[in-house]
Amino acid sequence: MRRILLSLTVFVVALGLFFQPGFMSGTAHALQIGPIKFPDIDPPVTVSPRPTIVERPQWMPELSAARGDTVVLIPGTTDYDGEDQLNRTRDIGMFGKETTDRPAIKVVDYPAAFGFTIGDFPIYLAGDGTFNDSVEIGTAKGVAAAEAAYDPNKPGQKIVINGYSQSAPIAMNVAYMLKQRGTIPEDQIVVVTGADSRFPNTGVENVVPSFIPGMYTNGDRNPADTGDIRVESYCVRGDATCGVGNPFADPFSTFFYLVPGFYVHAFLTYRINEYDIEKQWMSDTGNTQYTVYNGGNPWGMMLRDIGIPIPTEFDDILDELVPVPMPGEKTTKTIGGRPIPTPRELQDIIFDRLGWTVPTFDPDVNQDTLDRLLDDTSEDDSTTAPPTDEDDSTTGGKKAAAVATSAAETTAAETTAAGTTATEPTATVTSPASDSTLAEPTTGEPVAPAATESAPTEQPATEQQETEQQETAAPGGEVPTATGPSNTDDSDSDTTDSKGSESKDTGSKGTGSKGSDSSSSGSKDSTASDSSDRGSGASDSSSGSGDSGRRSSSDSSRSADTTSGSSSDSEQSD
Repeated sequence: MRRILLSLTVFVVALGLFFQPGFMSGTAHALQIGPIKFPDIDPPVTVSPRPTIVERPQWMPELSAARGDTVVLIPGTTDYDGEDQLNRTRDIGMFGKETTDRPAIKVVDYPAAFGFTIGDFPIYLAGDGTFNDSVEIGTAKGVAAAEAAYDPNKPGQKIVINGYSQSAPIAMNVAYMLKQRGTIPEDQIVVVTGADSRFPNTGVENVVPSFIPGMYTNGDRNPADTGDIRVESYCVRGDATCGVGNPFADPFSTFFYLVPGFYVHAFLTYRINEYDIEKQWMSDTGNTQYTVYNGGNPWGMMLRDIGIPIPTEFDDILDELVPVPMPGEKTTKTIGGRPIPTPRELQDIIFDRLGWTVPTFDPDVNQDTLDRLLDDTSEDDSTTAPPTDEDDSTTGGKKAAAVATSAAETTAAETTAAGTTATEPTATVTSPASDSTLAEPTTGEPVAPAATESAPTEQPATEQQETEQQETAAPGGEVPTATGPSNTDDSDSDTTDSKGSESKDTGSKGTGSKGSDSSSSGSKDSTASDSSDRGSGASDSSSGSGDSGRRSSSDSSRSADTTSGSSSDSEQSD
């Protein structure tokens, strides 16, 4: 019976690990068996992440970009670009909610594969490589990334090693190797792992025996092996990687929760900020804290997530009928006065009595792996994590690009406005006497100068400058009359201006200031003045004789006093 349970446990766990979080990326992966390569297959359907609470968990240390803190992020199985891991960490605020002080994030590139070998015949279920080889390569590259990120001139800097699922033991291996190498002070290293397959007592590597080459399991980890390095490890109740039941003690509940447990593991751990903390404890060494989240019964969590409206009362009833294995806890059931061991623990007992060595692979339990990693000279080839939509100018996100573009457009508009003497832009006029060819501004809305509009060709730039100088030198705020061809050219335009001023600008006061009618009036009158300014044609907006907007107040009040002969002629023409 035990042999049957043992074989069934290995088969189900191996099958379940095939559906690991990397398949959320939505890209096809090839299934390889040795030299045979099967056609690409579509991965399991990705459940789009829903909005969740964005905040830093209470157990997570506060990080700071100003201090030089850096996160070395190691993706899980087939999560080649780290997108899934970023979704369940950075995007829920784990590394800090404020984007302005978020630490740099370096994504480690490694096989992220899952497979094993039978003799010399490799079977790659996901990615290209065995599970053990993938973990070793990830460890070497994680060490290189951490050492490259460390700056000895920043004594307060924190180097955070982050992993999930397959990469959780990699993150722990990186911490172990950094302690062995002594390249970074231990008090400047923080390890954050989720769904660790070596989670105490209930991690899948503590349950499944070690006998498949390329997929050896490593049993419990000794927290003392990482010295003074701070470790934060979390697991969601029901997760089939870190919270597996004991199939010898509770066979029914163990297998009953495997299917929803794999779903929780792959799709729902990004919602940990919504879950309650069920249990939290420190290791005997005081350097490792374990946190267990409770999001409900795994079946209820899965069914609600796929759209079936299961009430929460269903979870309570099912919990009573079939208790969910509690991550980190040994079974309380005994046999012969001793707790019933897991299959992996039973293997340890048998091999120890026979004088055999249980095959392992991680550097803390395998000397050959440790020696290879100590001699490893891998260079850092990690990449910087892409920004989010919420990132601001400090982190260079999409939002920052939009802000920068808007600022550039505003600057260009202001530069154009500063380079022209006209208060309002002037449309091209084909016939000054025809109102139908003029573009009227929207009533009640100020019109910003358009960058594409320029001074008319009838008035040279030198004459415009001379006109401005004459206006500045005029005593008593009177507007001098410009001389030159523009007086004759603008007589018709002045007539149009006067008419527009009489009909609309009934209460404005002439200021005599150069080209500032609409900006100084501050009322609806500015719109009427704007309209008459547009009606004056292109010449009015850039020459002294085109100051019809400033003379409109004199026209509307029927003042007999005029400042020039040309203005008098225009009034007589009315």
